[in-house]
Amino acid sequence: MLQGDDVGRYWWKTLNEPKPYAFALLIITGIFLECIVHLYLGIAVVYTHFYYLIIVIAGLWYGRKALWIALFFGGLHIAVSYIILGTISPDAVVRASMFCIVAFVIGTIAEQMHDYYDRAIEQNRQLTDLNAKMKLINMQLAESQTAFETANKKLNLLSSITRHDIKNQLLALLGFIELSRAKTHDPDLLHFIDREEKAAETITRQIEFTKNYEDIGVRAPRWQNPGTILDALRSLMPPGEIDVSVSLDGLEIFADPLLEKVFENLIDNSRRHGEQVRHISYSWLPYAQGAIAIVYDDDGIGVHETDKERIFEKGFGKNTGLGLFLSREILSITGLTMKESGMYGKGARFEILVPQGKYRFLQEKE
Repeated sequence: MLQGDDVGRYWWKTLNEPKPYAFALLIITGIFLECIVHLYLGIAVVYTHFYYLIIVIAGLWYGRKALWIALFFGGLHIAVSYIILGTISPDAVVRASMFCIVAFVIGTIAEQMHDYYDRAIEQNRQLTDLNAKMKLINMQLAESQTAFETANKKLNLLSSITRHDIKNQLLALLGFIELSRAKTHDPDLLHFIDREEKAAETITRQIEFTKNYEDIGVRAPRWQNPGTILDALRSLMPPGEIDVSVSLDGLEIFADPLLEKVFENLIDNSRRHGEQVRHISYSWLPYAQGAIAIVYDDDGIGVHETDKERIFEKGFGKNTGLGLFLSREILSITGLTMKESGMYGKGARFEILVPQGKYRFLQEKE
């Protein structure tokens, strides 16, 4: 049983594929009608409608070549009329003209239909080929993705084992450094031991950074409440050290799951470099083009004008210089950015710019 496109192709083939024997039979029938009905019986009308059937079929099968059939039957009709009447009949001429007009119109339409059909078939063939290529490409991409995921898992496992081993060796090294410090009172040796301890601690922070950096983008971004994250961080801080106030009005932002590290790094940055920071605040304000900014302020020394961009560079600063670099990388996963806009001597001010569509409010700000 034919279905869908097969039915369409079947009927198209039936109506448009020439059948020479059937067409020859129609022409013979038309000549017979002209000779018997018109010439012998003297009837000049009605039977000529059969010619339109022949001309229409000729137009469908042979296009504008049907004009030759129209001219043939038109000329035959005029000739028989002349034999009967002894003069050229205006009616016969009009009928012959109509034969030619119908042949031209049907033939033109049929040729256009054939052209459109051929182009549709060609486009369908091209789409089929393209679909086959796309399937092949998708299969290759799936295989590549599987290979990439496998390689990534192996690399993550290797780096995790390596980190674990290095951290164990560092713990041992720090233990031996403590033992060395206890065994000597020589100021010069103690100075070198302090330097060794600081180097070991720096290596520890760098190892921790590689773990955090490796985790960026691994898990899918999600909606997160900065207020909830900051409340958890605030509870871990020593009582009375720094006052942290949060005014984010039920704000949620769409960000990488490591967003907590961004806020943790900002607070750690103030504690390390702010010089006696006593107060930190988080708030938000409207920004250009429908965006908002999460604003971080502290009452420390602030950032010098020449360092406002450099502080985000990997390796800049007194320690490892990785915190703010890592923070920008985490935010960039979902199109968030961060800049420093404070005034040196009056405290640091970091603005996390959140584009429209990447934030929402659980409740309206009063």
